[in-house]
Amino acid sequence: MSRTERAQEMLAHVAAWKNSGKGRKTYCAEHGLNLHTMAYWCAKVRSTEVPTGFTPVELVAGGGVEVCYPNGVRLVLPADLPMAQVAAYVRLY
Repeated sequence: MSRTERAQEMLAHVAAWKNSGKGRKTYCAEHGLNLHTMAYWCAKVRSTEVPTGFTPVELVAGGGVEVCYPNGVRLVLPADLPMAQVAAYVRLY
């Protein structure tokens, strides 16, 4: 089995394990997998996942700030607005 095939197989196992609702040890025992190998691949997947949350931004002189809320509301704020007020608007949602 090539490295690529092995990686695909283990990534499929990680996804299946996450969806199974079972403990890692139980899943590995049922599928004949080495627990430490599975832990390695779970860590590898976790390290490549895109983190959620806020993204740092830099304000450009003369520009404004646009806050887009998950419900589709857009709020355009002037660039000279104090950061404390910008932060208050960000926390509204």
